[in-house]
This record gives sequence, structure tokens and C-alpha cells, in this order.
Amino acid sequence: MTLRTLLSTARAEIGYWLRGEWSFEEVGRHWDRTEDYDEVNQGTYSYFRRFTDGLRLATLPGAGTTLDLCARTGLGTKFFFEEGKIARAVCADVSMRMGRICAERMRQSGLGSWMWVPIADYRLPFGEHTFDTILCFETVEHFARPAELMMEIGRVTRSGGVLILTTPNLLWEPIHALAAILGLHHSEGPHRFLRLAQLKLLVEAAGFRIQRLETTVLVPGGPPLLVRLGEWLERRTRRTLMPLLGLRRVIFATRR
Repeated sequence: MTLRTLLSTARAEIGYWLRGEWSFEEVGRHWDRTEDYDEVNQGTYSYFRRFTDGLRLATLPGAGTTLDLCARTGLGTKFFFEEGKIARAVCADVSMRMGRICAERMRQSGLGSWMWVPIADYRLPFGEHTFDTILCFETVEHFARPAELMMEIGRVTRSGGVLILTTPNLLWEPIHALAAILGLHHSEGPHRFLRLAQLKLLVEAAGFRIQRLETTVLVPGGPPLLVRLGEWLERRTRRTLMPLLGLRRVIFATRR
């Protein structure tokens, strides 16, 4: 990586922190350009923890109709289908390129009833009370107006339906930026990480009752011994150290 590239990436990453507004199209273009998304994440321990931790914390209804909001390449939908938690799926996203990858993954998954839907504004193209389960993995931070997004999530969720939402801990913002600057991981693109108190208020204002909230992942990757040490520390500091220092917020909530 040249010094010019390094400085250009650093300016872009810092610039994301300073922006007050950005469009759906900008987010879509970012993910369209992220050609190594699956390759990078397949080798990243913390990536699949969003799915396994969400499943562990949630009490899900029998296989029903699921919306995977910003499904990206469909790995979350595939995971929950293989766990027997999805009968019908709608994968929605702002990235057309990732949508094509997602659709191909769904065709190969064995899931009989699915569709991919593009989204281009805060009004989601679904009727009220449509879905039994909403999967919202590392998504809410990529929308400039997260309150509007959460209200729409509440609108399309059935009473008694389930939301599994994950988003990074605000404390990890500089680490994500540094990883992108150094080429260790893909950039987050346009985003704004949320404070935990703000996140909880948004979820509850959208009509959900938070059933479980946990902060997970202390060591995002590295040698197996280091990862196992991180897991050991997580288990022993779940209510003390982890809420402050963990990488990811995981919320399981039900629609009132």
C-alpha cells in the first residue's frame, strides 16, 4: 500500500465520522465496490459470531416468514434456514451486486420460498405486520436516520414477532477505521455507530420490548489460542467488562 493510498483511505474513514447525512445510493455503491466481502469475512472469527450469538440469545418462533434486512450476500439467511428457523425469507438490500450473490446463494441453499427485494428509501416496500422475524445484522448504523429505519422495522413486524439486531460498540469505531486504513479489513463505508442508550431507545420506540441484550466478542480474530482466551474472558466478565469493551451489541426483542 502506497503512502498516497494510505492517506486517501484515512481521509475517507475519518470523513465518515463527520457526516450528518448520506443517501441509500452511497451505501449501495460502497457495498457494490466491496468485492472481497465474503473472502474477508469467511476468515474473520467475529463475523459469524453475529449469527451464532443472535441464535443463542433469541427465542425464535417455529420456522416462519423472515425479513433479512440488508442481507448482503445471504449468509445470515442461509445460517438461520439451516438451523430450522426460516420457512419463507425476504432478503432486502441497497446493493444490487450483493443482491445477485445473495440470490444465487438462496438458489443453492434448498430454501424453497424466498425473494430478493431492493430498498431505496426509508419506507420499506412491505405491508404492515408482514414478518414473524426480522434479522438486522450490522445494518442500523449504515442509515443516516436510524430512528426512521427502526420505526419501519416495527411497522412490518407482527405482534409477538421477533427482532434480532446486532451493531458494533461505539468504542470500536477507531479500531474499525484503523483496520480499513491498513487494509486488514474492508471499510464500513457510510455509517455512524450508535451509543447503547440511543440504540435501546430506538428499539423500544419502534414498539419492541427488549428481552435480552448482550455485548459479545472480545477478541475478533487471531491465533486460536488467543480467540479461546477471549471466549474464556467473555464468559467470566459478561456483566462487568464486556458491556464496556466488547465489539458487538446483540439485541433480542419482541414486538408488543
